[in-house]
Amino acid sequence: MPRHQVSSPVDASPETVWAVLLDKMEHPQRYIADALDADILVRHPDSVIRQLVLPGGVAYRERITADPAARTITFTLLDHPVFEGTVLNRLRVDGGGGVELTFELDWTPRPGARDERDPGEPLTLILSSIQQTRRIAEALEVRS
Repeated sequence: MPRHQVSSPVDASPETVWAVLLDKMEHPQRYIADALDADILVRHPDSVIRQLVLPGGVAYRERITADPAARTITFTLLDHPVFEGTVLNRLRVDGGGGVELTFELDWTPRPGARDERDPGEPLTLILSSIQQTRRIAEALEVRS
């Protein structure tokens, strides 16, 4: 599966966007269209191990690491039945104070596994996730 990268400007403060990214670690159902359930299995000072359940009963674990200094959150697949790799969520602030989110999906099929999904599905999912993340951050900014 090819690597996908999408970016979106966000009309919200960096603090609001970072808080939303941290919330996404705990509550992916709010941000990812096909996330049915999620449980934090292990907590470490800088990361968590989360189990995510998708349609069809597909469940897998991932290590999620937040780096506040770099403004990144990295989701590393641990035991996905088909793929291995990462998703990176990056918050950038330009010189004028504008905020931009970038999501990078870098998954490859595990040796011997077959990717049976529509080739356009991963890009569609990551686009949906970044748009939902942006909408939530902007809505929170309006309320405050």
